[in-house]
Amino acid sequence: MRFRLKQIILFISFFGINGILGQEYFSTFLPVNNFSMDARSMAMGGGSPRSVQDPVFSAFGNPLYFSFDVSRRSYTEKRSFPVIDMFEDVVTNNVYVLNRPAFSNVSWALAGDFEKYLTLPISISLSGSPFWDMRYEYSEEIRASLGPGVYNRDPVVGYHLVNIGGMIQSLRLAIATKIGNRVKFGISFENLYDDGLSYEYGVNVIDQDDALAGDSTLIFNHSLSIDKVVRSSFGAVIDLKKNMSLGLSLKSPVDIEFQTGGIVPIVNERTQLPGLIFSDSTSSYSISLPQEIGLSMSAQLDNPTKTIVTSGFTYLNWEDHDTQIVDHSSVDTVDYMYQSVFGVSFGVEHWILNKTPFRFGFVYSESPLGSEFEITKVSIGSGWVHDNISIDVAAIFGSIEYMYTDLFVPVSQESSVLERVNESSAVLKATIKYSF
Repeated sequence: MRFRLKQIILFISFFGINGILGQEYFSTFLPVNNFSMDARSMAMGGGSPRSVQDPVFSAFGNPLYFSFDVSRRSYTEKRSFPVIDMFEDVVTNNVYVLNRPAFSNVSWALAGDFEKYLTLPISISLSGSPFWDMRYEYSEEIRASLGPGVYNRDPVVGYHLVNIGGMIQSLRLAIATKIGNRVKFGISFENLYDDGLSYEYGVNVIDQDDALAGDSTLIFNHSLSIDKVVRSSFGAVIDLKKNMSLGLSLKSPVDIEFQTGGIVPIVNERTQLPGLIFSDSTSSYSISLPQEIGLSMSAQLDNPTKTIVTSGFTYLNWEDHDTQIVDHSSVDTVDYMYQSVFGVSFGVEHWILNKTPFRFGFVYSESPLGSEFEITKVSIGSGWVHDNISIDVAAIFGSIEYMYTDLFVPVSQESSVLERVNESSAVLKATIKYSF
């Protein structure tokens, strides 16, 4: 079987910190981001290491172009507790809360080949996208049973609430050049800044009841902010021979310091997973993101119809970045005992009658939180091209199941029990690209 060179390489690999899909509650501790790649890349397994997937690489040999992405992230979170019979066996799991929020995002990119203006093989891109989407919504309706003979036997007595808002945005400048016809390499710098970060947690009491986590309404509202930080990345594309290309990406480690009104990270004693406590005094804490290393390969099959196959591998050394420095009177440091992680991916783009692309892929990724959070995601998508305009659409899905303590321990309960949490997530994305 013969191959021919693919002009624009696609790095389809594990998101690393960009793709911890399905761990919505932990979005405060670990980046959740499904928006830093275009729809075509997402349809073929989830996207690439951003340092190489940047539009600056696809700009070579092409005129100036502008792309605009619209995405919709939704998830279903179901929490249940075990029902025990008289023999202390688990009969079933009783679902007591079900949440289905959804959030929208936009990304954009402007890129072009400037060789004819600079007389050097140079391409430049400027892009903006969410880097760390923290948004999470949890609403638990609490009802009381008043017994038989009462008209309304299950009146609403209050609500348990968690609302995390905002995100960390990225403004990214990248520049790339070529060595001969086989090697492309580039660097990028992205400015990370906060956008409407907030945290709301508490109990809204309508009528006092032992099923509530408090006797009166008490809601903590905290704003968050970060010190602006710049993160650098390096990427390279090597055409090994006429039949395939190899890619390498390196993203530098970075420390992000959060200033808060009283949010204090801790380790949950029962699960050894991240948790939070709240204080009336101001606090700050830092999160260290590890270096990302990504490798990928892409080839175009010499079939009667056009077919592109991609695969990738990414490694993140979370093991050396699992300690948070906390500035609060009750906590100095928090050690989460993260594990280093890797991920693999595979993607295919097949053109039906050389007119319409059909794309699919999968990505398997470990989590620094442990084996319970390993996830396999599947993706699908297609596209359309007319003159200078192209439109691509994609969807990616994943789900996980893990054990965690009750977020709100009832007054009548001495301690929190381990509950089962089921999360399923989906991201829909459309990319519109116009070449000038």
